[in-house]
Amino acid sequence: MGVRNRKTPSLQKQTRENSPKDSKDKNSDFESSVDEYILPWHSFVALGIFVSVYVKCTSASIPTGDAGDFIISAHHFGVAHPPGYPLYVSLGHLWMRVFPFGSPAYKLNFLTSIIGGVAAFILYITTYRLTGFAPSAVLASSAFAFSHLTWFHSIGAEIFALNNLFCGLLLYWVIKFQRTSVQNRAWVAMEASFISGLSMCNQHTSILYIGVIGLWMFISLIRDQAITGRQFMQTGITFSLGLLPYLQLPLSAYLSSSPSTWGNHRTLSGVLTHATRSEYGSLRLTAEERTVDFTANVRLFMSDVVNELGMPTVVLCGFCLLTVRRFSSVKTIVYVYTGALMLYTAFFCKQANIDLTSAIFVGILERFWMQTNLVISVLGGCGLWTFYSLLVKRYPNLERNIYMILSIGSVLFGARQAINNFSSCDMSNNNMMELYGRNILDGLPPNSVLLLSGDVASYSTRYLRYCTGYREDVDVIDEAMMSYSWFKETHQHSFSHFIFPYNRTFYAWYTKLARSRGQDYDTFDYKDLFDVHFQAGIPVYVFDLMDKTDEAKDKEWQDHYEVEQDDFVQEVRRKDHPQTLDTLLEKMESRKATYTRQLCDKSLYPERSWERSIAEKFCSRQLLIAPINAGLQSIPDVYGQGHLLIENRPAIIRIFKILRRAQETLTFKDGNGNDELVLGQSDYYNLGVVSWMLFKNYKRTDELLEAHKYGRVTVEQWTLFLEKSSDVEPKKQITEQIIKTLLEGVPDLLTNKDYELPF
Repeated sequence: MGVRNRKTPSLQKQTRENSPKDSKDKNSDFESSVDEYILPWHSFVALGIFVSVYVKCTSASIPTGDAGDFIISAHHFGVAHPPGYPLYVSLGHLWMRVFPFGSPAYKLNFLTSIIGGVAAFILYITTYRLTGFAPSAVLASSAFAFSHLTWFHSIGAEIFALNNLFCGLLLYWVIKFQRTSVQNRAWVAMEASFISGLSMCNQHTSILYIGVIGLWMFISLIRDQAITGRQFMQTGITFSLGLLPYLQLPLSAYLSSSPSTWGNHRTLSGVLTHATRSEYGSLRLTAEERTVDFTANVRLFMSDVVNELGMPTVVLCGFCLLTVRRFSSVKTIVYVYTGALMLYTAFFCKQANIDLTSAIFVGILERFWMQTNLVISVLGGCGLWTFYSLLVKRYPNLERNIYMILSIGSVLFGARQAINNFSSCDMSNNNMMELYGRNILDGLPPNSVLLLSGDVASYSTRYLRYCTGYREDVDVIDEAMMSYSWFKETHQHSFSHFIFPYNRTFYAWYTKLARSRGQDYDTFDYKDLFDVHFQAGIPVYVFDLMDKTDEAKDKEWQDHYEVEQDDFVQEVRRKDHPQTLDTLLEKMESRKATYTRQLCDKSLYPERSWERSIAEKFCSRQLLIAPINAGLQSIPDVYGQGHLLIENRPAIIRIFKILRRAQETLTFKDGNGNDELVLGQSDYYNLGVVSWMLFKNYKRTDELLEAHKYGRVTVEQWTLFLEKSSDVEPKKQITEQIIKTLLEGVPDLLTNKDYELPF
């Protein structure tokens, strides 16, 4: 960026700050240098860059996280999970009505990308307004906007981009308040109050910034006797006006028939319960009772800041805090920012009851550090300005050269941020969640009921079902919603096949226990649920449901029912109607799953992402584990009761072919065009087990050739298993011993071409 005058804005300010005139009215002098009502041309260049990059990377379909809930809610004008996020949902609903391109998911993703770009622009002009130094604005905005965390959550249907925008506006209004004449500050406080109300309609974490900024403004106004009682009341009224989007909750209850709304908002208590997150725990990230490790959270936060914003930004932030006392024009503002930053960081490190041993949950926690990264980025930009100002004061003859060096450096830093994170944030071809949901739904028979748990499975399937009309014959039930007292009243209209047992209202694991004590709640348990659907002939399937803590307490159903893997889901079956091995294998052989590298290769995704978790589970659940778990036991099979599977050669061969087909299906081209198999250690182990069973099955002398073929596959598969396995366990020791025995018995097992088994 070029220099407008020989003496740059920062040096002009330094000169004025040391003048007698400046000591009388610093605010007016500063405004003469950087007019708050005139945006510099380069800020619009930055806006174009941010919006263009974000739109280019916009998610093609439904993203992970809570995006599915927001898309469904916006599409049907429903209510999202607590606290409802009414402003984002309302904006999304209006946008979907006017924006003509793409699916419901893409429409809301596109809107979010625009909001994210504008949020980065607000950060740019905030930093420029604070310092009057363009390189500072470039550094701060690019460090924040092109960090992986901000970028990734600004291109999909999430509320974080809108929260970034409001927090950026609050930081801007701090500057506006400080540099406005005393007699006009009350009106600026009213504007900030309205912005604060709107921000509370999106994400409640902004209250921590609002508290610090609002308290500072209030003390300043009282100290300067710059606010009347009437103006104080008007400030409260403007805050209340900012909360008006919460009217969306009761309006949705009366105007919308959303199939996926959360909560009952026909009463004031229902609205307040939802808006205050009472069902989750108002001041916690999750409803779980978990001990918080404050020190671990602080360490995680510090490492995350460096990884996201880069060491230069963090160092400059520290430099700003060390030197800002020399710069009266920004000192107060920086102290307010620092107070908000410290309160937010301390609060979240104290309240974040997240399991830090889980990469997924760490990723969930990281999203809330964007609000701190916003302030640290601005302080980093301010630190660059103070560094420049001190250098120029010491070397005034090198002012132009220093300015050019820092300008180029800030641009290069921003470019480096963008280049480093582009590939991991470009979601323009990512339809993983949609494929995941389709694979779940494709395995269901017509007119069935699917009970599922977990955000990823729930949002992906319910989005397809209720926003695109995919598999309209299936009722998709979210277990989390089913356990609330409002479930029946708000959702029964959207079900075609699901039956509320005995006309009761919601699921509770303690139903049988309560009945045994003579208590009759308006609840049902899984046995009640399975009974009524089995009697009505409606097939019931579950997904990721029976391993949760509360559901594990509900055990009565296990005396009468069992769940068996059937395609990508589990079928609920009565124990007195057992499934034969032949039937199971027929289902395995007729699978309908769609495989892509995007859906199966976990190496494509960051460790703490939902996408990686999906890829880790998908392949093993879909084709490899199910037949082994069902088959490696003494079970009813095609020959009748009591035959061990190892004696059932036709069944073993069928399982072998299923697993070999899995390996063929899960072989993709890598970046160099070479075949690469996407499997985990258990997948190699399973195929080795089946191969070993076949090796043992071919016992006659005339069958030695076939036996050796399967023996070779056993050695190959278990060798791969041992390469991927780092654990010392009996399974590993046994496989090593069998490999040794096979190779000693047939030395040319791996070299003799006669023993090759075509893939």
